[in-house]
Amino acid sequence: MFTIREYVKVSSLEEAYELNQKKANVVFGGGVWLRLGRKNIQTAIDLSGLGLDEITEDEKEFSVGCMVSLRQLETHKGIDA
Repeated sequence: MFTIREYVKVSSLEEAYELNQKKANVVFGGGVWLRLGRKNIQTAIDLSGLGLDEITEDEKEFSVGCMVSLRQLETHKGIDA
């Protein structure tokens, strides 16, 4: 179980970086591992509004954002091919 005092949905990576400098603040993504322990979180930092959930493709490679879901990988037409 964990306790969150403040929840912030950031609008830029710079804002997320600044908030993440305090040890009591946590980048919040999913929360599966956080719930396994006891922790008091001052500020939960949500990155979901930064567009990091995209898959881009060029001639050589795919670029997968850090917040791409497993389902997005499964259904992407380029990766499936």
